[in-house]
Amino acid sequence: MRPTVTFIHSPDVRYDQNYGTLFVPLWAYTLSGYVPATWDKVVVDCVVSDVNSINESKIFAFSGINQDLESILEVLSSLQKRYPAAIYIIGGPITWSFQQENKLHLLNDFDHVFILDGEETLPQFLLDIESGRQQELERVITGRRFPISKSRKLNVYDFGDRLGDYYGGIIEVSRGCPFLCEFCDIRVLPGNNESHNKPVELIIGELDEYVSLGVTHFQFACDNFIGDLRWAEDCVDAILAWKEKTELNISIFTWLTINLYKQTELMRKMRLAGFSILFIGIESVNQNSLLETAKVQNRTVLETAVKTIQSFGFVIAPGFIFGFDSDRDSMFSDTLEFMSEAGIIGGDPSFLMALPGTPLYDRMKKADRLVDETERGTTREKISTNIKYIQDSDKLVQGFIEFVARYTSADYQLDRFRKHIEGITESSNYIASNDIGYGSPREYLRLQFKDPVSREFLVGRLTMIMTRPKMLLALIKGWVLSRRLTKRDHGAVIHFNYWVYAWTNISLKYKGLSPLDFSLTSVSDTYPRSIKSSEIDDENSEVQLSDRQKRKNRRQKELTNRALEDLNKAGADSIV
Repeated sequence: MRPTVTFIHSPDVRYDQNYGTLFVPLWAYTLSGYVPATWDKVVVDCVVSDVNSINESKIFAFSGINQDLESILEVLSSLQKRYPAAIYIIGGPITWSFQQENKLHLLNDFDHVFILDGEETLPQFLLDIESGRQQELERVITGRRFPISKSRKLNVYDFGDRLGDYYGGIIEVSRGCPFLCEFCDIRVLPGNNESHNKPVELIIGELDEYVSLGVTHFQFACDNFIGDLRWAEDCVDAILAWKEKTELNISIFTWLTINLYKQTELMRKMRLAGFSILFIGIESVNQNSLLETAKVQNRTVLETAVKTIQSFGFVIAPGFIFGFDSDRDSMFSDTLEFMSEAGIIGGDPSFLMALPGTPLYDRMKKADRLVDETERGTTREKISTNIKYIQDSDKLVQGFIEFVARYTSADYQLDRFRKHIEGITESSNYIASNDIGYGSPREYLRLQFKDPVSREFLVGRLTMIMTRPKMLLALIKGWVLSRRLTKRDHGAVIHFNYWVYAWTNISLKYKGLSPLDFSLTSVSDTYPRSIKSSEIDDENSEVQLSDRQKRKNRRQKELTNRALEDLNKAGADSIV
């Protein structure tokens, strides 16, 4: 009898930011393509499948991020009771993060823990198990960064009819980012301070297979789509050629940096290729906060950059962070004003986290500013973080509650949507959408009626809208406003759809928000407000860094030091 490896995807949906728009567990299907031919393979997504329906397997393989720990352990316990003889393994971002925090003991219930990419270590592990050499294997198995340029094409046909459970498809297109943001955990992985790209022909091949199964909505998974501009241009050109050949339309969501606004021709081509919604980490409207953490690519006129990108017809899903040392008391109102004036219609601001392995984590640890979390790893919850802030925690809590109240109010939302529409309708850069835009509700609604959890989200949205007359009136007015744009471009209705989606998301998420929902901590009253970046100890790093990476780390530290020293010279009022 052939042995089987079953990949288990068990995310914690309580913190799922998609709110009912599910996507395929890409990690599982990617790794399944590297399973030796002598093994059978199964993928189980616990979001859409009953855990009790999981069949016996030789090996159960888990993955996830830190916030999934409770859910992962719950499914693990259930399977171990039913199949005690099986081998249980785990990998992915959660294992790297816990290793950096010295908290791998939280995964002691697993037989083996994989660190870093599994495209090479997993198949070798399976061959060793098949040969009866399990006792010879280390419990913690550390691999290397797998060169994505050598990736195998994702076999989309492995999804079978299960694609009907999801909103769209995911294609991993690149890994890494050239920037040095102090708080970002992308940069700390080996070799990740530069872009590593999947061959364009593989991406086109995966698009071909997806669309043959009826998929038109895509996430291009990456750390920064324009981290390598030449490759990005080649990729977009290839999609344009593919579209011309197939006469098909697709819609794409991806992640990139705000310096896109300088690339006029690339933006034009991206719109023609079907790029629709862009996640961009704006982080802060306070330039000192950007300097403090070496977010140098955002040292620009942010409002101009945002409006330029939107003028082509893109919807920006922005990232905003509160709690930088340099943040002023006015950070909440400043952010609200910026979002309104720039006409940004998305956004779910969070508080600064010190992610394990990052220079920020190192700086906070050496300054004794990490919250003791001995019982669990660092999570990514929105209102519970691991930093002791310079700002008073009570003020942060009250400020965020007031921020959410205004942010979700009908008057504020309608005002920023109006400015968004006006900015686009008055633009000469605008590139028309297609009628299958990423924000199309057709696929979304289909999923809501199919899945019980998703139905709860839909009922919650509808109930909220119908019981809040001001919200309903604002939505009606917003629809009328959007008609100005949809008369010019039928597909532009996605701007209205995304605005409704984003507004109702954050309204649902923070409904009834109170101080009891927060776990924020401040430094003591006697703590010195004059703070410098800690030295980065390259030699004792868990990861062996190249000379180039060490030079980049030192450069990042220099930028952070310089910013903090300038703030210190300006006096305490510049910090709090």
